[in-house]
Amino acid sequence: MTRKTVMKMAAVCLTLVALTGCGAGQGADTKLTVWTNMGVEVETIQKYADEWGAANGYEVEVIKQSPAVQQFAQAVNSPDGPDAVVGIPNDQLADYVNAGLAAEVPADLYQDADFSEAAIQACYVGGTRYAAPLSVETTALFYNTDMVAQVPATWEELVGHAAEQGGVSFDATSIYYDLGFVRACGGYIFKYENGAYDVADIGLANEGAVQAYEFINALCNEYGLLSADVTADIARSNFQNAQTAYFIGGPWDIDGFASAGTNFGVAEMPTFNGQPFVTPVGTQVSFVSSKSDSQDKAWEMIMYLIDHGAMEMYECGDRIPAKLADQANDAIQNNEYSKAFIAQINNGEPMPTVSEMGQLWGIHTNNIRSMWTGELTPQEAAENMVKQLEEAVSLMNSGK
Repeated sequence: MTRKTVMKMAAVCLTLVALTGCGAGQGADTKLTVWTNMGVEVETIQKYADEWGAANGYEVEVIKQSPAVQQFAQAVNSPDGPDAVVGIPNDQLADYVNAGLAAEVPADLYQDADFSEAAIQACYVGGTRYAAPLSVETTALFYNTDMVAQVPATWEELVGHAAEQGGVSFDATSIYYDLGFVRACGGYIFKYENGAYDVADIGLANEGAVQAYEFINALCNEYGLLSADVTADIARSNFQNAQTAYFIGGPWDIDGFASAGTNFGVAEMPTFNGQPFVTPVGTQVSFVSSKSDSQDKAWEMIMYLIDHGAMEMYECGDRIPAKLADQANDAIQNNEYSKAFIAQINNGEPMPTVSEMGQLWGIHTNNIRSMWTGELTPQEAAENMVKQLEEAVSLMNSGK
């Protein structure tokens, strides 16, 4: 082989190496596909994904998608399937984990102490961390400023005032709104210890839970403040039209009341039974597909969005950041509504991050209605609730 031939072959090899390198830089493994359940924030998410991508040599495509587990499971097996999901409600996370679709969070990705406690709790399933918290929301007490001179410090005081003037409106058949009464008396849904829920330990019929249901029953049958036909929408309308003095709602209600000209304020929930009123904290979490070939990069992109884009998401979609440093931002601290919700978030906790939680909603509503009609006593309603939930969970898990 002549020297000239060797040099030509070397040149060809160098060219092939260069082309291969260029191909890797432009190929599928330098693209991330991200699904998001969020609406008005899509453009903001894409903006920060592009910023991260430009700095790291990645193209990131953000797609508005409200995925179901089965749909996600099919999509991740395709070449263009999602590498990550940004901004999914935390109560859906367990379904993806149980289906083997969510990757564990790298141990050093973020520090739990940097975020709201409830938001961190929402990222754990079975004691293992599977998501990163993006934003948080909860309910708080709305009050009509024309009807309420001073917000009561306790629920016992609030009921006395509401019974005399204005009333209070919320969907008290739902565990979403009743959780605070139950928790303040020592009840619970599923026992939570060491980052995991024990779905076999249901605390909705212990002595404290029954005490809470006795109070909820009194709100209807003694004080006449509530009834089974008051849905969340009707309660919202009643408050908006100044038919009630108090309402339990979330940040999503603010724009509607402001547009309607309702004179209102927002306050931390009054205590009950001498204890802070625990409200459900919803956390928008982000996770990475266990099927992704770019898991580390997907986690990097998610953390870039959390670290740099949280405040812009707050500005465009009223999403309160889960990160404590962002909650201390002047833009949030100067907003009286946001301050009230953050104070309440500190007293909140997520609904159990287990698939079994989905069985409770209808069971709770039906038993509260039966209690209000007198068909069941509070004790009987609580016991029936637990019995039905145990049966539903057993049936649900029988096919596993």
